Amino acid sequence: MEKLKEYIHQILGKNLEIKELSKEFTNKLPFIFKNNFNFYVTHLHNHELILVQVNKEDAFNAAQLRQQVVAIQKVLSKRIIIVTEDITAINRKRLIDQKISFIVPGKQMFLAELLIDIQDFNKDKAFQKEFLLLPSAQLILLYQILHKEDNLNRYTFKELAEKFQYTQMGITKAIENLKRLAIVEVVGTKEKNIVFENDVRKLWKSIEKHLINPVLKTVYVDEKPTIKMYFSNTTALEEYSDMNPSRLEHFAIEKNKFYELEKNNQLVNLNNESGNYALEVWKYNPELITKGITKKDNVDPLSLYISLKEGFIDERTDMALDQIIEKYIW
Repeated sequence: MEKLKEYIHQILGKNLEIKELSKEFTNKLPFIFKNNFNFYVTHLHNHELILVQVNKEDAFNAAQLRQQVVAIQKVLSKRIIIVTEDITAINRKRLIDQKISFIVPGKQMFLAELLIDIQDFNKDKAFQKEFLLLPSAQLILLYQILHKEDNLNRYTFKELAEKFQYTQMGITKAIENLKRLAIVEVVGTKEKNIVFENDVRKLWKSIEKHLINPVLKTVYVDEKPTIKMYFSNTTALEEYSDMNPSRLEHFAIEKNKFYELEKNNQLVNLNNESGNYALEVWKYNPELITKGITKKDNVDPLSLYISLKEGFIDERTDMALDQIIEKYIW
């Protein structure tokens, strides 16, 4: 709870006094709650709050957790705040969707009933941008995770530029971005190489908050362009999960290719609302990661996960995204 005190003081300038919840209250709760959670009490903005510390995030099931929060709230007649040391992006979204107040010390605070939603590095957009991956950096990172047999640690900067079709300056910027976010180390003097964390789980946890949506925008056309494209969005989920493809076919197209087709008037009835096909304009080339991964001309599973996780998704899509992370990360 010391980290929590420091975080609240840093963000809100308040000195919290946190005490263990007395047995007078905890004895009223079913044993399963006392076994799974630790209970504390504090005051913030004249509100008495019960802090419910969740020790294992793997046990998260947002819908079930909401039922438990409601049950605890009913017994104790007090506002409940979930406290956890770490949280994945998808679980964070689930808690917000379920309107469950939570605090991740040092990272995020969402207090639904007090109408407070604070994330670090969210104070101004320019500052926030410093803590996000460049599209080129994300391309390199996801390739490293998915193509374990082709370890990028052995490539020089020049070889990386050739491999990912960037200029020398473009690849240097990407590596500087990865280095600044403590995702890689740079070794060597004349011929430099990058070194990634070998443990994929650790690597994924460290980079989740820096990931960007690969989709720049979505447009619609009535005829499919004749160039090579990859299935994306819910169309691509069927290869990586148990979900059936959507009726409307979605395709990913790298932005430079898209603008070239647009410039040459090769997109039939291009618009932002509806059409026979949906085109997702991507910030990086999907082919460079997915080659050797897909068997059905789909975008790679991790870019797919990132592109869908922050949008409005139904329960089936949510489960499909869980399957992707389970298969390719955990």
